[in-house]
Amino acid sequence: MKNLLSIAVIVAATFFLAGCASGSKYVVEGSGDQLVDGHWVFLEDGADWTILDSALIENGAFRIEGADMGSEVAYLYMGANSAPSGLYQISGIFFLEPGTVTLEYVPDFEMYFAHGTPLNDLYYKYIFGGLEGYSGPMDLIRDNYNVLGLHILSGMLMTSSKPEIESVMAEFPDEMKEHPLYIQLEELLEPIKADLGMPYWDIEGKDVKGNAVRLSDVVDRDGVRYVLLDLWASWCGPCREENPNLVKQYSRFRSSGFEIYGMSFDSNPESWRKALKEFGMNWTNVITEFPGGPRTSPIWAGYGMDGIPWNYLIDASTGEIIAKNLRGEALAAELEALFAASAGAEVE
Repeated sequence: MKNLLSIAVIVAATFFLAGCASGSKYVVEGSGDQLVDGHWVFLEDGADWTILDSALIENGAFRIEGADMGSEVAYLYMGANSAPSGLYQISGIFFLEPGTVTLEYVPDFEMYFAHGTPLNDLYYKYIFGGLEGYSGPMDLIRDNYNVLGLHILSGMLMTSSKPEIESVMAEFPDEMKEHPLYIQLEELLEPIKADLGMPYWDIEGKDVKGNAVRLSDVVDRDGVRYVLLDLWASWCGPCREENPNLVKQYSRFRSSGFEIYGMSFDSNPESWRKALKEFGMNWTNVITEFPGGPRTSPIWAGYGMDGIPWNYLIDASTGEIIAKNLRGEALAAELEALFAASAGAEVE
């Protein structure tokens, strides 16, 4: 979560944070069995990850009073001291604004979530499905050209395209375009070479025999109609959960022209090969190399990835990406509709 910021973001953050440190005060408080007496809760800025404040946990509760809003987005971490190696995240993102922000533990997420102030109440409803009066996330963003809107817009990389997000970003007021979150989003979007509604970007990896195989080798193969570019790793829990579904859909639609090009971000090739055998992933699979962690890969940046699993569905006849991050029943439904529609067109 603690991504390194570029110099540009740090400089912008410095000026922005200086302007935000007004005199407005907030209280951040919470309680629960998950809090360890004698440990500390640290309030960390969600843009540059500096510690804004802290409080000792006593009788299963903490209370932080402060005026430094930082970037106005924050997380809570808990530990015996402030050493980064001993801290672990205990909250989802929340917003610093005047008033009392109450953190409530949500067992399903194993995290604390905030409510009690306007932006936090709105975001709480957005997360837990109680939001009324908005037709969708974009409608909510356009009513909140602020840190809430920026955060929600960043999360829409999972489903929306680079052009869609950029068009909404242009609507934000000039002062918000200097916010660290805005600059981070710009930096994430800038290197994207392929996305929903755009042509796919050809990439290459090595298969289990060490041979170089390109995505285009699969897209251009005779008889192939749709290709799922599956970006994953054997160490990724959600990826492993999705693998049986990929095996199922590949078995169902392969004869109709469905193919998968799987690219792994494993640093250990043996773990990758073991997973391929374990799940029976009998489609084109390659592994890529990266200088540091997976996020340092040019493929990660070029495809605008915000995590894994991540996938794109490509229409082989046009090379266009027609769907993004389809998993489970959503992938099955999309393939059923596509092949049913094409079968109907052939009959006609």
